[in-house]
Amino acid sequence: MTSGRSRVKLAVFWGILLTIPLVVAVLAVQVYYFHGYLTIPVNYCRSFALLDEEIGWILAPNSESCIEGAESETGQPVFSATVFVNGDGARAQSSQATTPTGGLLALGDSWTFGYGIDWKDTFAAQLDDIHGRPTALFASPAYSGAQALLLGRRVVSSVQPTVIIYLELGFWERGVCSGPTRPTRILKPCYWVDGDGETYLVTPPAGLVRYAGAFGLRPGGMLGAGEKSLAYFQIARPAAKIDQLLVRLGLKSGFADDFHALSPPAELATIHRTHLANLAALAEAANATLVLIDPGEIYRLHATSNNILYIGRDTWDTEVLEPMRDLQPEQATVPGDGHFGPGTHGLIAAMIDRAMARHCESCLQE
Repeated sequence: MTSGRSRVKLAVFWGILLTIPLVVAVLAVQVYYFHGYLTIPVNYCRSFALLDEEIGWILAPNSESCIEGAESETGQPVFSATVFVNGDGARAQSSQATTPTGGLLALGDSWTFGYGIDWKDTFAAQLDDIHGRPTALFASPAYSGAQALLLGRRVVSSVQPTVIIYLELGFWERGVCSGPTRPTRILKPCYWVDGDGETYLVTPPAGLVRYAGAFGLRPGGMLGAGEKSLAYFQIARPAAKIDQLLVRLGLKSGFADDFHALSPPAELATIHRTHLANLAALAEAANATLVLIDPGEIYRLHATSNNILYIGRDTWDTEVLEPMRDLQPEQATVPGDGHFGPGTHGLIAAMIDRAMARHCESCLQE
């Protein structure tokens, strides 16, 4: 008959034996992300992001930083850009710059922000050069459409734009949640569709973003705004991947992927309609025109409001993609990165200006 002491020893033995694979798995994950931390071919002078309870993060007011890219194999520098954020949280020519009002407002992600290029080279700044009306640039690398919308709602009353520019290159997908119940443990906003087909814009519960941040958990995407810390790689990223796995297994509601919406097509179509309606309502409340640049034409069937100036695939291809091929490589795209370079931003600015001149005379009036 097995004694009590023998049973304890046996339990300890099996406990240790079963723990070994878990420890090995955790160590493997940590080694993987530590390697990613050491080898990611981008560097920031400092973070220019600030945690935000509703949006996940915003650009940190009155901050200065830089983005530097390097060849992944040789480590040789390939691009460098300065980043200045003014007191209102807008990207600007300096951290002391005043946010322009009564002009244009650009909302978006890294493509609008001008990742890898200086402020003066963004299409927002180049629009000012074209017709003399300054553009307030409120965008962040890795933002989702939901985040851009909520930031727009926050700043529109102070900026008082007559035109809101929204460039859609797929970042709506980063703001979609899946799951059977309303998401409650999320660190950034998302659209979620319930069982009856109703779409909701869900924001993080009060206090959760800052509480999680105290333990090193940051919303997915903050890396793009300079949050390149060891904690981000070894705490935030593994935690996000575990969370996404649970969502895919149907064990919770939330984000199923960093970059892609994995909901059924019918739900995604509903989200498109809702998001566009929210953008149009934002512009209407400001008595502004929404310049919607939509090369993928995901909003084409729904862009029927009178206050929407729609720019679709044909115009984009003709006025941006085709002439972009004639630019010098470093003008077309950021070297070693792929985001639009200064020359392509210039093409986008010219396209927007022509569209407003042709179809929206009031857009160009002081």
